[in-house]
Amino acid sequence: MNVRSLLSVAAIVSAVAFPGISLAQEEHMIGGKAVPTDQVAEVQAKCDELRKTTATTASSTTVTPDTTKTDAASTTDTASLEGWLEDGTKIDLNKLTVELCDEGRFTASAM
Repeated sequence: MNVRSLLSVAAIVSAVAFPGISLAQEEHMIGGKAVPTDQVAEVQAKCDELRKTTATTASSTTVTPDTTKTDAASTTDTASLEGWLEDGTKIDLNKLTVELCDEGRFTASAM
């Protein structure tokens, strides 16, 4: 093989390989923080479960507005920890909502 052929092959391989690598490194962010990589599968499973139960109960559930008043300062402090454990190191699966799943780009997988 001559140099020209090797360069052509290298160019084709790199063009095909690099877009896949950049997409694979996209992080899931909830509350402005990256979801820990060791927890992504758990969060995806919980999001799928939440979407499944939300879809079945959506037609029978009515939403009641929250009439409690909260302090604006306390709201901003807890907003960044919404869905996270108190120390902010991991996602609390019990606090996870469909809205947080959407924010973290946890799409519905094939069920």
